[in-house]
Amino acid sequence: MEYEFVLVVDGVSLDDEVAVSVICESFDGLLSRHRNLHLLSVSASGATPVDAAHNLVARLRREIPRLRVLRLDPDLVGVSDIAERTGRTRQNVLQWANGTRQSAEPFPDPEGTAGRSPVWRWAEVNAWLAGIGADDGTRAPLREDALMIDFMLPHWQQALDQGLPVLKVLSVQDDRAADRTAVMRLLDDALRDADAVKTIAALPRSEPHRLTVVCAVVLDRLSIVLEQVAPDDLSALLAVQGGAGELHLIGIAAQQLPGTVPIAELGLTAEATVGDLVLLLANGRVASGTPLAIA
Repeated sequence: MEYEFVLVVDGVSLDDEVAVSVICESFDGLLSRHRNLHLLSVSASGATPVDAAHNLVARLRREIPRLRVLRLDPDLVGVSDIAERTGRTRQNVLQWANGTRQSAEPFPDPEGTAGRSPVWRWAEVNAWLAGIGADDGTRAPLREDALMIDFMLPHWQQALDQGLPVLKVLSVQDDRAADRTAVMRLLDDALRDADAVKTIAALPRSEPHRLTVVCAVVLDRLSIVLEQVAPDDLSALLAVQGGAGELHLIGIAAQQLPGTVPIAELGLTAEATVGDLVLLLANGRVASGTPLAIA
């Protein structure tokens, strides 16, 4: 799936002919300046918006090392902006927003206000417009994905600065989403720990600049969690919070590699949870730090 991004960037300018040329020719992107900000409009492909952003940041660093992605621009729009982009009248847009024109789905909630007028993320509005056939045909990160990308950007940049892989964090949004968020916070702290960084750096990877991290909780069905590791990921990292609030980082290989232990040999049943795996490892069933193999 292809997604459109507007990134706030630093380290390049419109006077940088080399960077502008690479952005245009290699990324089919556009660098612009709005007030004191440099904005990069570009598209990228991925299974999800976060995956696409993950791929894009790594590519940008490889092609333009001095460029830094600071955050996503939310592309906020008011009633007049929406009317202009859709070719409708302001009255039509107000009717959408107020719910006086019927639709299967309610109009998105405003992101905030500018002065006294509400403003919305264009991506949210455009996704709603798709339901009535009035969108512009593009896809961009919605609020939750955008917040996740902004959360991960500093870590991706820091990892690249240190020569470490950029982490692609997978966190299922379900009734345990709050627990997974807690795991992400622990992961954030762990990335400042030298031993944890060594564990991450030592994992074999299909791409040297990328590593998938699956955030899980002890009650998750292990088989479902492992399905999130793509077959083309040489290895991934399972991050889970233990009963005492500690973080466990478990290397998971998509296929059997030298030095790995097949999960099938651990005697876990099909109903086993992530907590069952953590308990086995805590009891010394497998040597500490040994990656596990799915296949």
